[in-house]
Amino acid sequence: MIPVKIQCGCGQRYVFDIEPVCGRMPGRVACPVCGQDGTRVANEIIAYTLASEMSHHDSHHDSVKETVMAGAVIGCLIAGLAGVVKALNMAGGFDVLLCLVGATVAFGMALGVYFWKR
Repeated sequence: MIPVKIQCGCGQRYVFDIEPVCGRMPGRVACPVCGQDGTRVANEIIAYTLASEMSHHDSHHDSVKETVMAGAVIGCLIAGLAGVVKALNMAGGFDVLLCLVGATVAFGMALGVYFWKR
């Protein structure tokens, strides 16, 4: 339900709660004193209220997205560091090369995610 507060041209104020249909008034509304149509004003209030709610929802979504992206960057950095540490503890050969390639890919992904989110 959306609360709608209207002040008519005659000076009368009236308030009602409405469940919008497709973001608009489901019917006409009029001033209880003079009968002037208030549907256009009510639709504007509904549109503003819905836009404000969407804006608030989007900002929350953006903060969650940034948290996930930071986690991805940190995870890739940890994976790259683990690959380097593992390669340093190996005797040598093809396994060391694979660990270093994996570490390079992980660091590259961390940089890619970091710059992609910007």
